[in-house]
Amino acid sequence: MLPSHPRKTLIRVLLGALVVAALSAFAPQPGPDTPRQWTFWQSDGLAWLAPEAGAVPADGSVIGWRFGVAPDGAGTDSPREVPAFDDVCGAQAAGSGQKRVVLAVDFGDGEVDAYPGDTPPQSTVTCVVAPSAATSLQLLSSETTRPRVDDTGNVLAVSGYPAKNTTTGKELPISQAAGAAAAPSEEGGAPVLLIAGGVVAVAAGVGVFFLLRRRSS
Repeated sequence: MLPSHPRKTLIRVLLGALVVAALSAFAPQPGPDTPRQWTFWQSDGLAWLAPEAGAVPADGSVIGWRFGVAPDGAGTDSPREVPAFDDVCGAQAAGSGQKRVVLAVDFGDGEVDAYPGDTPPQSTVTCVVAPSAATSLQLLSSETTRPRVDDTGNVLAVSGYPAKNTTTGKELPISQAAGAAAAPSEEGGAPVLLIAGGVVAVAAGVGVFFLLRRRSS
């Protein structure tokens, strides 16, 4: 049997935990007018940090975009998982003038961050191979993500999410010469393969060349 003092301490701890759980359960859910936004993050290998303004991700970087509730415009939470560079990009090679960057896209929690009635897509983690000078927005721009931005460059939607933000702003052009290696989804879904239009065109041209050469021989 525990002495009286430790027992009282344990009871207080348990009661405190119950109060916190009860308050969380009855906390009001964000409404349709609660501010939400996409925010950009960069990992130091252990945690997500707010990057310096204008910083261009270097080779070996791990970057993330997160959609979520932003009360009082204070910004959203960081992506929920921190991927390791070697796990995602370790086997991917980069040519001269290129870099490898891990791109994590977290569409947020369906119960907390989503607009009422919305279901967020599955979060993804991808190894992107791009020109060394590619910015965070250019790294995000691909055939599948297709980010939409406002006039100041703030991201409004990624992969068409949230849908209500696809009626304003403009869609960024697909990043040229930026391919990507297949990497596992952040939430265990199917692998994601991002390939830029320029790379596809080159591959198609090579295929046609060899086909015509074979027919002429």
